[in-house]
Amino acid sequence: MSALDLAQISDCLRRIRDQQCRRRVNIQDLPSPVLGHILSFCDPASRYNAAQASTCFSTALAEIEISNPASDINDNMLSLDGLPSDVLLTLFKYLDRPSLGSVAQVCSRFRDISYSDCLWIEASRKALASNQLDAASRARCQETLSARDKVRLGKAWIQGDTLESLVAVQNTKFMPRLQLEAKRLWVAWGNRIWCHPRLPDGGIAKTTSRMLRGHSDDVSKFVVSDGMVVSGGQDRSLCAWNANSGEFLFARRYCHGGEISAVDVTARGAVLITGSRDKNVLVWNIREDPDRDALLPVPVHRTCVEDRVWSVAANDMGLLAVGTAGTKGVPPLRLYDLASGTNVLDMGTELKNGAGMLDMAWLSSSTFLACGYDTFTRLWDTRCRTYVRSWEEPFDESVYCLATDKVNCLVTGTARHGRVRIWDMRSSGFLYMKHASPARRGQSSPVYSMAMDAANLYVALDQSLNHFGFSGQDHKRQRRRRF
Repeated sequence: MSALDLAQISDCLRRIRDQQCRRRVNIQDLPSPVLGHILSFCDPASRYNAAQASTCFSTALAEIEISNPASDINDNMLSLDGLPSDVLLTLFKYLDRPSLGSVAQVCSRFRDISYSDCLWIEASRKALASNQLDAASRARCQETLSARDKVRLGKAWIQGDTLESLVAVQNTKFMPRLQLEAKRLWVAWGNRIWCHPRLPDGGIAKTTSRMLRGHSDDVSKFVVSDGMVVSGGQDRSLCAWNANSGEFLFARRYCHGGEISAVDVTARGAVLITGSRDKNVLVWNIREDPDRDALLPVPVHRTCVEDRVWSVAANDMGLLAVGTAGTKGVPPLRLYDLASGTNVLDMGTELKNGAGMLDMAWLSSSTFLACGYDTFTRLWDTRCRTYVRSWEEPFDESVYCLATDKVNCLVTGTARHGRVRIWDMRSSGFLYMKHASPARRGQSSPVYSMAMDAANLYVALDQSLNHFGFSGQDHKRQRRRRF
């Protein structure tokens, strides 16, 4: 046995004796692959310090850097972004809106998943004014919104986060009326009806696309429905035009003994209803005149409601609601069968004298909203034969007009200071109020008419037309247009 063999045996025995004396295993005794995996969880600064502290650490780091590129060290580790999209959708459903917004800022994949409609659809159905559940309200919108956009706009409606702009100004005081379509806003100033094209952000174009003439006196009420513009005026005339081409369709002069104060269209444009100060309601059928190749309104029946007529509204079930002045013991709301003209129900007999109904809107086949002189807006139910909800104007002012999404949002316009009040019909109190800007500072005007869609509210005062945008887009300030 040589001296070299004796030295190797002595060194081996010494190592065995040292291992037996140790009570626990040190991290430096771990294999290099295990050390490399542990160090892969450290940041670069910690790895550098470990390599300087011990040669075993530097050796382990050198091995993993050779076997794996720096970007692939964590490839075999479980991470959140490695989960399938359907699993992430299930996880994200448990997050509240602020947390979902934070997750959307992590990466583009998380943003796309967090913007998915399935995460927002339930909240979008409850969104104020922007839910687009009603077909007629949805048809007035410029686009079909995603579920997330509905929630965003609903929050803006609740908080009153809006931008106001003055669209048009008049030199003369009128009682303007509004009608809204997806691409057009119709405004009646005096004896003319103007058509304003709508801009993509909800604003109104400076120029008008057409102007409708046919009345010799101011237009009291008009309706845009089924491709027709039908109007009644103080000259006791009923006129109609084609909404797309502006072609004059027909006119019936002196069909009432007084001003035509209410107009409605039903049965897909085949039936017209007019109400007047002469206490009569006329139902018309639209027929084709073969001799002149034109449309001809033919009166079907005339009904006396025993008081001045302020508003009329027909539903899809053939029920006609008539709002009267409510004086001399006449009920403020009278319901008639549209086909026969017979009175089927009187409502509001318990209200005070003079509680006339100035504006109405059907929400369903059995419920409708009505507002008027007694400062209340009420939800009436024909099945209960009375009102089931009411919202009172706090400042004791008459409510001239209303607008609604027919689901949960109610907007009322009052008799003074251009005051517009926003209500959530699921609660009894109002959310907030806005004052539409008058044509000149210091003026006080009633709100004569309003129109709304999911992202916009249009308000007509005696000399100005105002736009409230809830989308957050600050479109260019439009110059005041004088007609």
